[in-house]
Amino acid sequence: MKIEVFSDVVCIWSYGEEKVLRAIDYIYDGKVSFVNTMGALIADYRDILPMNMKDKDSKQTANNILLSLWKSGSLIHKMPIMKNSPDLLSKENSSTFFINRGFITGRIIDPEKANAYLRELRLATILYGENTMDLDVLVDIAKRVGIDTEDFKNIFQEESLEAHLQDRIRCFDRRFEHYPDFMYTDENGKEFILKGYKSKDELIKFIDQHSDLEKREIRLDKESLLDFIEKYKKVFPAELVEVFEDEEKIEEILDELEKENKISISEIGTGREIKINN
Repeated sequence: MKIEVFSDVVCIWSYGEEKVLRAIDYIYDGKVSFVNTMGALIADYRDILPMNMKDKDSKQTANNILLSLWKSGSLIHKMPIMKNSPDLLSKENSSTFFINRGFITGRIIDPEKANAYLRELRLATILYGENTMDLDVLVDIAKRVGIDTEDFKNIFQEESLEAHLQDRIRCFDRRFEHYPDFMYTDENGKEFILKGYKSKDELIKFIDQHSDLEKREIRLDKESLLDFIEKYKKVFPAELVEVFEDEEKIEEILDELEKENKISISEIGTGREIKINN
């Protein structure tokens, strides 16, 4: 089953949805695939400035507001974000379309690795504080997930602008203005749409309405938790809670696994990052 996800790299709710999409991937054992289409969250940073500052060059204010938007979303969905304001928006780089075009370039080159690139791009932008308005940084992130970057810059310059326009038209045609949104198209071409940030249970209901896919049994024990971390290599507590639900027991098991030197837990931004130890 394929679901199209309409989102934006810097959208905090699309970032929060990452934990839900990962849960769906795990629960349905990879039988649900997601294809990402890029929207247009910030066409000009002046759009997010207060009315009395529209005519002023307020780079710092714009980036501070962007961080405040990230904070408000993170408080609800619990995915970690950076602590300090980003340095993304400026007079020279007034739109975040550049970052979306980076993702689209990766999607053009290697569709199979596109979702991994999108996740790493979001983490770099929202959590790690990397300057993803820099083309060289976009290339480095693509390398991390195994995308061939030999022609990355040429494709970015020559193809991504038009491809992003086509993505935005797909969003506009379906009246998507806020992200994320979801669409399943059946074998007869009929589109079924789900708008807005969704919980695991809401997405499961949507999937089950349009498929008969089997779900794995979810057990919360040391073996299952370790299997999840090993499968995804790098996870956050909110992602474990999304799947296994019992936060207190999850913390107990994480503590045991860390003492056994099977995982490493490090502070990052406003949260913690969990990795498997080789």
